Amino acid sequence: MEPEDPKKREVSKNDGSKNLDDGQSYKGIDVYRGLEGTDEMTAQQLQEGLQRLEELFPAFTPSPSWFDQQIVETQNKQRSKLWRDLLILWIAALLLLSLLYVMMNAQPVVFITFQVLAVVAPLVWLLVRKQEEHRYE
Repeated sequence: MEPEDPKKREVSKNDGSKNLDDGQSYKGIDVYRGLEGTDEMTAQQLQEGLQRLEELFPAFTPSPSWFDQQIVETQNKQRSKLWRDLLILWIAALLLLSLLYVMMNAQPVVFITFQVLAVVAPLVWLLVRKQEEHRYE
């Protein structure tokens, strides 16, 4: 069995606190307790400050009718925006279809050319894109 170090024995007797030569122990626990007191005081000051803010600037909660009014206004705005967007879509579609109809009757060769290009162009684009992807891999 190894001989026990006297310093270790001294530390274990004092529960981890070191002894000074004159017999006084470190005041680490007392310092910690002092910090606890300042933490409690700071927390109390914060609570008092928050309470004063609540008194100076009270929180206002609107009535349920105000929320209902906001919902109705938002729904009306969305509905009018939807109708406006649908009207723009219908006008654009009608214009495109009428141009295609006029082109089909006036110049059938140009119409058929546009129809073929509308089918072939996306296919060519996809093939070129796939070849580029394979090239980078």
